[in-house]
Amino acid sequence: MPQPAQVLRRALLVWGWGHAALGDRRGWLLAIIQFLAIGDWLIIAVQLIDGTRWLAVFVPLVLIIVFWFGQAVHAYRRAVRLGGAPGGELQLALFLPLVLAVFTAFWIIGGRHGSAASTVEAYMEAWQAGRPDVAAALYGNAPVAPQAIADLWQGERNQLVNHLTSGLANYGNESGLDPARPFGSLRVRQVSPTRFSVELVRSERFETTLLGIVPTAGLRTVVVTPVMVILVNEERVSDGLLPSSAWRIDTILVSNGS
Repeated sequence: MPQPAQVLRRALLVWGWGHAALGDRRGWLLAIIQFLAIGDWLIIAVQLIDGTRWLAVFVPLVLIIVFWFGQAVHAYRRAVRLGGAPGGELQLALFLPLVLAVFTAFWIIGGRHGSAASTVEAYMEAWQAGRPDVAAALYGNAPVAPQAIADLWQGERNQLVNHLTSGLANYGNESGLDPARPFGSLRVRQVSPTRFSVELVRSERFETTLLGIVPTAGLRTVVVTPVMVILVNEERVSDGLLPSSAWRIDTILVSNGS
């Protein structure tokens, strides 16, 4: 009969393998359940994890992880009761980094387009990274070619550099304006649930008083010029038993001021 440490190791790899090693053939039923549970979860996750209902995928994931540990611990304790020498519990701790990696990946990937703000953030990150192909995937029912996006970005970047150069000359280094870092002076402000304003801003020093008595100074953010307006809308991305929606880019309006 295998030792409890070996039983635990097998159970952590495949559900029911530890039980089957102890002579309980019903353990292989758990292996089938593992295959079905993970497969069904992946099918559901593909449909929901990118949209507004991505958190609905989290609870089944937690249940899978909890059951994974539970059946392994149950097999280990059973092996000990059958006369095996205790030991090997550290394998549970060694399994935790994998669990942490799964949860971390879930929170990074999940809900990328589950809110209007997250979609706009992804668009701005794609612009900063120079990835028009990534930005094109953020558009909804009216797709835009990556080359058209690249041309728009190039024109806006040229305008930004011009504004930053003149702004630096007018307001000085305290303004925080730097033509070499155009994205460092951009601010995205949500005007309405579906409308975001991208603005070029600077820092401005102003005089004030502390407690109304002690003169002091502070910095505030001042809009230099609007750059563009990003309009988003919520679109249905899956129907049927698991309907879901995601926020997509609808229109980019270039400001007359840019």
